[in-house]
Amino acid sequence: MRITPGESGTWSYQSINGQDYLGLHLTLDNGVRYFFKTNFKVEHLAVFPEYGTPFCVLDGQLLSDFMNGLNAIGVRDNADDNTISVNVELALNAVACYRFVRPPKCAIAHAFLPFPGQPYPIKRGMVASLYARDHMVSDYIVLDDESEAQDGIFRLMYINHKYRIGNRVLSVGALIKVPRNVICPYRYMSHHQESTNYA
Repeated sequence: MRITPGESGTWSYQSINGQDYLGLHLTLDNGVRYFFKTNFKVEHLAVFPEYGTPFCVLDGQLLSDFMNGLNAIGVRDNADDNTISVNVELALNAVACYRFVRPPKCAIAHAFLPFPGQPYPIKRGMVASLYARDHMVSDYIVLDDESEAQDGIFRLMYINHKYRIGNRVLSVGALIKVPRNVICPYRYMSHHQESTNYA
């Protein structure tokens, strides 16, 4: 599916089961109008796009970065003209997360193992893995380029199914902040590429 800046996509809100969600009204390639519900309730937003705000050039650039990062680990955009693939679904949520979601106040600094290799460039859109102290692995889309990270702290969006960090349970779309030193290339410390489920 192709999503381009302009009137084919507009940010909006919709009430679903009594909860108000941020979403996009999209026109699919076959001309059908569709509401894509992001994983973000209105209460999670720091920035509130006006209803009907067009999907802009920045949104398109972010979408491309996030889709490319997912493609790089094998999450392909294999949908037809009538559907939205897992790749597009995760990437659209990452665009909304980057643009509008309120970040947590504090970074999670001690829950994850430090990256044992040499420093490497961290780029917006790449998929990275974090390893907990028990060596459990979880995967994230990196939202910030090196130039955007404040004091070496990066925003990441969680992309696997549920995962527990201490008392907190992450679900797809959860936004966390972590220091650079715990961000690992995708599955860097895994002995084999485990089968991974995404939203």
